[in-house]
Amino acid sequence: MRKFIFAPTASQDLNKIGDYFLTVNVTAGEKLFQLFNQKIKQLTQFPLMGRRYNYIKPSLRGLPLKGYIIF
Repeated sequence: MRKFIFAPTASQDLNKIGDYFLTVNVTAGEKLFQLFNQKIKQLTQFPLMGRRYNYIKPSLRGLPLKGYIIF
């Protein structure tokens, strides 16, 4: 299985999302992070999956997750 590395800004964003859910709805946050982890595992197996977003940045791909797009 391939490894993945989060950019420092992505890690900061994930921490902020986690902090938000700690104050609003822990259960919903746990579900979101479980789905997120599943997407990351899929991405390590199929690195070219997802829609291309070349108009934002060349070679950028995004995956849908609960109405959001993970880049």
